[in-house]
Amino acid sequence: MMILAYIFIQNLIIMVEADSTTFSEKDLHQHQLWNNLVKQFITDDGFVDYQGFKSKEHLLNQYLEIISTYAPTADWTRQEKIAYWINAYNAFTVKLIINHYGVQSIKDIHHQVYDSPWKIPFFKIGEDAFTLDKIEHEILRKQIQEPYIHFALVCASFSCPHFRNEAYTAQHVKEQLDDQARIFINDPRKNKLDSIPLEVSSLFSWYWDDFTNHFTDDFSFITWLNKYSNHPLNYPSSYTFMPYNCSLNGK
Repeated sequence: MMILAYIFIQNLIIMVEADSTTFSEKDLHQHQLWNNLVKQFITDDGFVDYQGFKSKEHLLNQYLEIISTYAPTADWTRQEKIAYWINAYNAFTVKLIINHYGVQSIKDIHHQVYDSPWKIPFFKIGEDAFTLDKIEHEILRKQIQEPYIHFALVCASFSCPHFRNEAYTAQHVKEQLDDQARIFINDPRKNKLDSIPLEVSSLFSWYWDDFTNHFTDDFSFITWLNKYSNHPLNYPSSYTFMPYNCSLNGK
């Protein structure tokens, strides 16, 4: 009888573990856990309720465990990789802030070894120690070379792009990034297109070379902006770069 009970318990454990693995794999490309969290704790204006995230930190940790366990593989599509890495960056940034809950800026987070919060290896992907910088600069910019990630990666700062209150998914990431570009360009907190001269985000200064397939000089830059601007911009239009506000993008 005890042997039968032991076999039953072992089979039950195997079934639970199998169900857990199935759930994780199913959730991976839909990012449903993250989708549920951002719908609840990101406002329509893109501001973050960090207190809300902290109250559901166990769910955030569950999602981050999935992200850490299931690193992208060679057979993933480009869209699957982009969605994964954007969600990973944004979710781990939220985790960093609630690990230091109460900071007024991400730049207030200090480390005895690393001189920037973006260089702190506070999480793993697979077996590798990772930083936020590694996701952005080594993977999304260097390997995948997708410039529109600059309208989706949210570094917990006021001048960052709009924090989308839905998860990025492979099925929709192209349209989502295009929509993020439109939202970002027309947000007067990020770009002042009614000013003379125009005032545009410092992101365009820092990452100009990432956009060479879209613009290479002032004329093509204005042409590209006109693709998204809610009102036509005149040629020639001079512009300056706005100061970047690193105050926390929420509470």
